[in-house]
Amino acid sequence: MDFFGLDIGSHNIKLIKLVPKEDKYLLTAFGSSPSTSKGLRSEAESDLTALAEIIKKLHQEAKIKTKNVVTALPQDQVFTRVITLPPLSEEELNSALKWEAEQYIPLPLEEVVLTHEIVGKIKEDDKEKTEVLLAAAPKNLIEKVVKVLKVAGLNPVSIEMEISSLARSLVPPDSQGVLVVDLGAKATDLAVVENSQVVLVHSIPTAGEALTRAVVLELGLEPSQAEAYKKAYGADIKKLEGKVSSALSPILGEIIREIEKTIQYYQTRGKNLKRIILAGGSAGLPEAANLLAKKLNLEIQIGNPFSQIVEDNLLTKIPSTDFPMYAVAVGLAMKKIE
Repeated sequence: MDFFGLDIGSHNIKLIKLVPKEDKYLLTAFGSSPSTSKGLRSEAESDLTALAEIIKKLHQEAKIKTKNVVTALPQDQVFTRVITLPPLSEEELNSALKWEAEQYIPLPLEEVVLTHEIVGKIKEDDKEKTEVLLAAAPKNLIEKVVKVLKVAGLNPVSIEMEISSLARSLVPPDSQGVLVVDLGAKATDLAVVENSQVVLVHSIPTAGEALTRAVVLELGLEPSQAEAYKKAYGADIKKLEGKVSSALSPILGEIIREIEKTIQYYQTRGKNLKRIILAGGSAGLPEAANLLAKKLNLEIQIGNPFSQIVEDNLLTKIPSTDFPMYAVAVGLAMKKIE
């Protein structure tokens, strides 16, 4: 099936069109555009129509012929949990998952769409147990996404979790114990990936916007200027007398503590992380990766979603500093759809 990947981010909308080429992919179209102020969080008809118009224009400007689109739900609006169950039949598993969902999902089950993936088998108290990744997406969110895409004149063929797209574009298939940290605008999403499979997910409402607000409050700047300072100086203590670094420090410290909790939880399963891959709009903040490496004592990489893409003239038109922001869109465009 011919389709393209569309990432409806909080601040920016990104699209990517790929075609398979031997064991890699060829980039045939890309594009990005600022989103509306509220994006998919708005319930207002006028806001959603405006969002659809931006997507429609971006699709036209990219000169993509197919209207088939694959997109993702905002990770911080999807409820996920890894649960451990005894070996069960398919019928028993479905029944058990509904009971588990009632305990952990903060919405009535009739208001969500439940999905699950078998993560693997573990030993617990000398007994074999099955680990299952349970996910619940609000039906009204899915309906909203589908409506926006149809108003934009597109045909949605698949909707998945953002973190699944990130894993596909950033983590090599045979990798063991990789933590993907997606520093988005409104949330930071953490996911442990093993052999191309997401085995642990955690989201925190602290990310790019919180970092910008910290600079605004500390230095008394306008938001647009604070954003520019954040991107230019980041966590570099040698730049601007370390003022921006000092402003960002409490927020980055909070993110680091959440990463540490995720690592510790993963280690309780008798496994160790090999490295951390950073993605999202704030992944490239100056000296941020070095700060994380020092605090966490782990190898830190800036994610390159185009590592599986053939290098050509079109790819060179995307600045390497923008690579991390396309990670979800690339992963969506790489999805296998029959």
